[in-house]
Amino acid sequence: MGFSEKVFSDFAAVAVEGALKDANIEWKKIQAIMAGIFIYGGNAGHLSGQYLESIFGETGVPVVNVYNACATGSAAIRMAYNSVAAGETDTALAFGADVSPKGFLTAKSDNAVQDRDVIRWKMGGLPNPIYWALECRKRMEKYGTTEEDLALVKVLMSEYGAKNPDARFKKPYTMEEVLNSVYVCDPLRLYEICPVSTGAAAVIVTADKELISKADKAVKINATTMGSSIYGDPTIRISALSCPAVAEAPMLSESYSASRQAYEKSGIGPDDIDVLELPDNSSWHYLVYLETCGFCKEGEADKMLRDGMTKIGAKLAVNPSGGFSSHGEALSAQALWQVIECANQLRGRGGARQVEGAKVAMAQTYGLMGNSGTTILTL
Repeated sequence: MGFSEKVFSDFAAVAVEGALKDANIEWKKIQAIMAGIFIYGGNAGHLSGQYLESIFGETGVPVVNVYNACATGSAAIRMAYNSVAAGETDTALAFGADVSPKGFLTAKSDNAVQDRDVIRWKMGGLPNPIYWALECRKRMEKYGTTEEDLALVKVLMSEYGAKNPDARFKKPYTMEEVLNSVYVCDPLRLYEICPVSTGAAAVIVTADKELISKADKAVKINATTMGSSIYGDPTIRISALSCPAVAEAPMLSESYSASRQAYEKSGIGPDDIDVLELPDNSSWHYLVYLETCGFCKEGEADKMLRDGMTKIGAKLAVNPSGGFSSHGEALSAQALWQVIECANQLRGRGGARQVEGAKVAMAQTYGLMGNSGTTILTL
């Protein structure tokens, strides 16, 4: 959703109530809570799980508050999954809620001793889209990506967003409209960058056979992983002010690592996946993530897009939700929201955006300073 005067726990409560109702589970069945931290919320935001408990009821179960930047939701669901898989609990809740500041995500303090991220703001004044634009320019020079390719991503995402009742932006855009929008950071234009957003998402993970039997088409988590950066990654990492001159590791190596871990653990590879939700923070992300996650070779994503190989109805449907482009990014919630979108596709709830016959789905997101998460699901 867009901006609101409501507090984060209000959004979290709506999301958690919806998850409980969808799963047909009572609150008292939740045996552990993995809560995504709301970074801009002060002490309350850092203790989001306890604040949620104060709404639904304090039952004494373990509560863990976690933050991994924009991959926070990935960390929460991974912890919930591992808690159940280890036999510590039968049923765990993962949730994230966020109220982003208006405009670009900003520095969280002005004390460079306490907060290292302050340095990039003091020395360079670098909001996140500048990092994306620099990488996009490198791509255009190396692989011939065009302004039309970047615009086409937005056109496709807006087509899906217009059909998604939960999207924040429902206007379909033409190529001309996108190419006439202003540059935010050359070569990325206004409509080619997702805005920050406010929102919440919640997922319930259970191994309780009785609860599973009550659910409407419960989906299976085949793997949920986290990756961090690998030394030698040539990506200009958000928050850093330099990168290796010579590549000794894959670009976006945190996401390379998370996706490869997921493939190995699940025994499922890119060729098996029907639905992919990737982090389209910008049009550049849409292209590079197809390559980072192994859906094509480096430099081939543009052709996949142009040839319609990533559309609904093709072998791989990419972001049938409309992506971040249609929803914005809500830091702590977005990775969980991607998992929900994937689950809804597997459960046949996609409506006008339904991917017919979808059996395998993958959610992939990433965050500042080398955080990434991958979740693979099957029906």
